[in-house]
Parts: sequence; structure tokens; C-alpha cells
Amino acid sequence: MKYIIMCGGKYNHFSTPKQLSKVNNEILVERTIRLLRENGIEDIAVSTNNPLFDYLDVPILHHNNDFIAGGSEETKKSEKCWLNAYYPTDEPCCYLHGDVYFSDDAIKTIINTKVEDTMFFCTFDKTDGETHPQNWKGREPFAYKVQNQTVFRYAIKKIFEMVDAGMYDGNLPPIAWHLYRFLNGYDVKRDAKNYIEVNNIFQSKGDYVVINDYTTDIDSASDIENIERYLNN
Repeated sequence: MKYIIMCGGKYNHFSTPKQLSKVNNEILVERTIRLLRENGIEDIAVSTNNPLFDYLDVPILHHNNDFIAGGSEETKKSEKCWLNAYYPTDEPCCYLHGDVYFSDDAIKTIINTKVEDTMFFCTFDKTDGETHPQNWKGREPFAYKVQNQTVFRYAIKKIFEMVDAGMYDGNLPPIAWHLYRFLNGYDVKRDAKNYIEVNNIFQSKGDYVVINDYTTDIDSASDIENIERYLNN
């Protein structure tokens, strides 16, 4: 199975790609590559159109992923949608979010989890029970492991059709949660606007794995400060 680290798009509040941010003196995407290799994975690639990633010693996959995350058109036009981050391929692969600081245990769990069609990986939420002290955000998605690309690509295609039909707006939760809901047969209609309703997968019977440790995505400089404070205490 190929492991693809998603480093496409542009993000507000970052002058350079946030996947190239340093946490504890290690660049995020370099850390993910290192952890994968230390756990026996060699078929690794990075999906991006940004030449700043060309220095990495892994294949670079170019495709339509120049979306602006959180931009006004993200939920209005499919070509601007964040779901373009998932590199289109027919082969089984694991998509890893490039802006995530993964623990070694998280990488091991992802690698060792068996998948029939698709598997969604995320963090716990404080409303779902005891959480790791570093996890203050809750329910952050950070990986999709896909064995059946036909099922996965069909789901993305249908979400794109909904976006182009005006079924989403900028006030909706991250569209990754709607992809999960579609894949697992849950309602993704226009009226699913309540954040807790949309991303509360822990009351569902879908294909997901919760990782309850310090694994977290990086959305701001304060996120870097928080994870470094935790790691260094």
C-alpha cells in the first residue's frame, strides 16, 4: 500500500506551507516520512503542486490541489474543494494529512489497521470521554486508509456534486466529516449544519479508529507552542 502525505493547497495565517512548519526542530512532513520509514514503510509520496517540497527524497505527485482551505469558494465550487487533496489513484493507499504532528504509536496504529474498504482515523473529543491532556481541539481527522478506491472516489464525486449544487456553505463543519458520513451511509443533506451532529462519529457504527494521544494537527503558531510545551514538560 502506498502512503501519500497530503501537502497541497494554501492555508490562511501561514506565509509558507504549514506542512513545512517546525515542531521541536523537526519539519512536520519530514517527521511523518521518518516515522513511516522507521516502521517499515518505503512506498511513500507527497502530493503537492508547491516546488518548496521538491527537496524531499520521495516522489512528488502533482494534481488539482491548489485549493484555499477555509476560502469562500471551498464549499461552493468542487474544483476549489478541500477534498481535492486526496490524490486520485486506482491503487490502495493511505492518505496522511501533512499538517499533523503524529505520535509514533499513531503511525503504528494506522499501518497495522486492516481495512476492507475505507478507514477513518481521528482524535478523541473531550465530550466523548477522558482525553489525552494534549488534545484540546477534539475530533480532528488526520488520515484515511483506502483499500477500495472505487468506493472512495465515488463518495468524493458525490460530495463534489453536492457542493456544485449549492448544498454546502461556509458555515458548515470541515467537509472531511461529510465525506466520512457519506461513506458510512449517514445523512449529508443540506440540513446537517450542526457541528456536533456532523462530526459526532462516536455514536455511529462507521469505519473509524480513534487515537487518544498527543497526535494533533497544526492550524496556527499557538498550536506549535502548545504541542512543544506538552512534549518538553
